[in-house]
Amino acid sequence: MAGKKLVPGSGRASTAMNAAKWAIPLLAAGARWISAHPEVWESVKEQAAKLQRTTTSKPDGVLATVAILREQVDYLEGSADDAGETRRAQEWAKRLDSCERAAQLLKAPGATRKDRKALKERTEALRSEIFEAYIEEMGEDAEERTGA
Repeated sequence: MAGKKLVPGSGRASTAMNAAKWAIPLLAAGARWISAHPEVWESVKEQAAKLQRTTTSKPDGVLATVAILREQVDYLEGSADDAGETRRAQEWAKRLDSCERAAQLLKAPGATRKDRKALKERTEALRSEIFEAYIEEMGEDAEERTGA
């Protein structure tokens, strides 16, 4: 047994492990807003569930993930409190456009595993950045609504 590397299998266990990689640290980061504003939790939970159902290992999954992240970026841009937040949301939108174009190209025959892996990594990094900002902004907006 010593020296053997555990490799996650496929199916539900693999999906759960993939989701845990990005969702749990982000939810922990947003815990103070979520605990203070339970209404935020429902929206965050819905978005996390959508993201969990998609996989970024194939171009179609990247396209589905990009569509979900666009919803979050639209929310972030619409609720931006200053020019910096607006600019950050616009940059994310551009990066999502780039991922979408790359996914379309990778659907064609001849796409390499290396290219798919690079796109997966880019998309997962964006997913973490955007989802974290989404949780934070939802919490900030909830605080503003309640005057806290």
